[in-house]
Amino acid sequence: MQRIYLHGGVVIAVHAHCAKLRNEGATGNLMQYLRLVLVAGVLFGACSCSELAGDLGVSKPEQIRCQVGPDCDLKWERAYTWVVESSGLKLKTKTDGLIKTAESPGNDRTLIVTITKNSTWQSGIYEIDFIGKCLSIWSCTPSVAESRTSFANFVSAAD
Repeated sequence: MQRIYLHGGVVIAVHAHCAKLRNEGATGNLMQYLRLVLVAGVLFGACSCSELAGDLGVSKPEQIRCQVGPDCDLKWERAYTWVVESSGLKLKTKTDGLIKTAESPGNDRTLIVTITKNSTWQSGIYEIDFIGKCLSIWSCTPSVAESRTSFANFVSAAD
C-alpha cells in the first residue's frame, strides 16, 4: 500500500504494510518519524527561502562620512538626488537628517529607502546611512545590497 503525504510543498510517499505495523505497534513510531521528516523539510525550506531575500555574498560598502558645512551639504544633496532618481517611489520626508520614500502600494518588491544623517562621536563629523527594505517576502528589485552600493558610489563621488 502506498500513502502520499503533502506538507509545506514536500511530498512524501510511504510504502507501508499497515496490518503488520499495527500488529507490531510500530505505527506510532512511523508517524513520529514522518512528523520529524516533515518538520525538517519545512525548516530546511524556510531556511533556503530566507537566503533568497538576503544579501548574501555582497560586502557592505564603507560608511559615508562628511564634515559639517559644504562637504555634508553636497553629500546630503547627492543623497536626495539618488533617492529621487533611483527609488521609483514618491518622496515622503526630506529634512536635514532624514530622507524617506513613501511605501509602495501593495506587497510588491519595490525598494523602500530611508537615508539618515547622524552625528558621530567626532565633533563636526556626520555619517550618512542607507536603510533599504521591501514589503515582499521575496528580495527587493533591485536588491538592497545593489542599491546600497549604488547609493554609496553616487554620494561618495562628491569627494
